[in-house]
Amino acid sequence: MVRSIVDQDISGAENTEKKVIILLSDMVGYSQKTADMRPVEVRDFIVAYHKNLQEIINADSKIFQEIEPSAGDGALAVFEKQKREGKTELCDRAIRAAVNISIAVENQIIPQTRIGLFAGDIIEAQIGKRTMQFGSCFSVASRLEELCGYFGVSFLMDREVALWQKEEKEYLVSIGKITPKNITHPIHVFSIYKPGINQCPKDVDRELLSQFIEEKNRAVELFCGNRLQGIQPDYPTAREKLNKSQDLFIRMTGKKDVPTERLLEYIRQFSYPSEDFQAVGMKIRQTTSESLGIHLLHLSNELLKAMDVDCYQTLVVNTEWESLFKLVWKKKNEVIVKRNDPPDGIYYIDSGSVNALDREGNLITTLTAGNVFGEMAYFSDRRRRNATIIANTDVVLRRISGEEFEKLPVIKQIFQRIYSKRKKDSDV
Repeated sequence: MVRSIVDQDISGAENTEKKVIILLSDMVGYSQKTADMRPVEVRDFIVAYHKNLQEIINADSKIFQEIEPSAGDGALAVFEKQKREGKTELCDRAIRAAVNISIAVENQIIPQTRIGLFAGDIIEAQIGKRTMQFGSCFSVASRLEELCGYFGVSFLMDREVALWQKEEKEYLVSIGKITPKNITHPIHVFSIYKPGINQCPKDVDRELLSQFIEEKNRAVELFCGNRLQGIQPDYPTAREKLNKSQDLFIRMTGKKDVPTERLLEYIRQFSYPSEDFQAVGMKIRQTTSESLGIHLLHLSNELLKAMDVDCYQTLVVNTEWESLFKLVWKKKNEVIVKRNDPPDGIYYIDSGSVNALDREGNLITTLTAGNVFGEMAYFSDRRRRNATIIANTDVVLRRISGEEFEKLPVIKQIFQRIYSKRKKDSDV
């Protein structure tokens, strides 16, 4: 009986899809805020919150926008094109609402609230006396709202909304291209950095802000690549520009920009783009790769046998030392170290392979990903490189300087064990 009523209602529904912008918001820490409240207090708290949201969204808009409470602390607004309103005006109206909510959060008018904005198609159906709206854009907007927590921003929007709007063009910041959890396609996400939101003080130096936005947008383009413009992902250059934009942000705010730090972390973890990276972007849902400490343990059975508690704690548990290994990218046939040169550090091969050559240029061995080289110069009497190392392929390395590993007794002990094993093997 119920099914026949639903089928009947849907069959008489409007089958025309509508182009809309979904604004989906969620209060941060709602459960903690209401944990000790009585039901009447929860009701009053939520009612006041949604009334404030309604007023904020419509504060400077000529078109009244309805907002629908969702799951208590959530809120949903569906922005539809009105008469004489173009796509740009629609996008401006939706972004204006998100910016106003963000400003209200900064001014402590409402609790911290995260927002996802996504342009997509919906279709409506009458079920009973209620008009229901259907479309995948609701779930995508929800994922964008969740990603705000990961990137530390007040709101995120997709590329279509970002590029069609005009009001906030000068403050538009590219965050990255991401394939979110449970979404099968990548989304290029953006946010707005302007005085009063996203950690930018109201009295922020606007010249510095402009420099930051320009540097950050270029860095993200180099990080993600741009097929239409023939730009391949370029992690080395992207990292340089990300570091520069981070320095600018710290000068402006005294804090680090979280989205920039997330991209730098991604480069540190995945030091070269995967084959499908340009197509799918960052895969936030995937598990992290094994730590460098785990890889060092895999270098030889001797290390595993000799490992003590301090070694395990340093390599596997407390991995802050990994940040001392700086990423280095080398092209095929590029010389990395020269025989008889003083040592400049110890290298771990992240990807690719290198050739070790003797004094006549003859091949001694080829080292592949997961191997270490350069340690022998630090523990031999000569304190000089005993071989020339040349990139056999394009290679990504992680280098720790002698000064840095001297400060870490356990790490020094690990490299000394690697040296001892190699020396023993070469003497056999």
